[in-house]
Amino acid sequence: MRIEVTETIRLEEHELSLDELADLSGLPVALLEELIASGAIEPHAAVPGPPTSGARFGGAAIQAARTARRWMLDFEIDVQGLILALSLLSRVERLELQLRELRARMPRAEG
Repeated sequence: MRIEVTETIRLEEHELSLDELADLSGLPVALLEELIASGAIEPHAAVPGPPTSGARFGGAAIQAARTARRWMLDFEIDVQGLILALSLLSRVERLELQLRELRARMPRAEG
């Protein structure tokens, strides 16, 4: 019998450096820098200097970076396409959150 031990990390509770984000996502640092500069991937907090110097990234950034890598491999999307697709995905997620919040405020109809 073979037993494998895995470690689970709650990404919301950790902040990653740019190099760690590259390692976990499988994307090259140069590509991540382009995605960050365009706003497609956002660090937790703005830091002085270039967009990536000392920046820390959370769960949303790793999810976006992994999605970008998957789209690059599966659909052969170039950098500009990734920037557009990630920004649209982010917008859809924000709109869905707003919709859920509005629905939660609405009085329930008795039926």
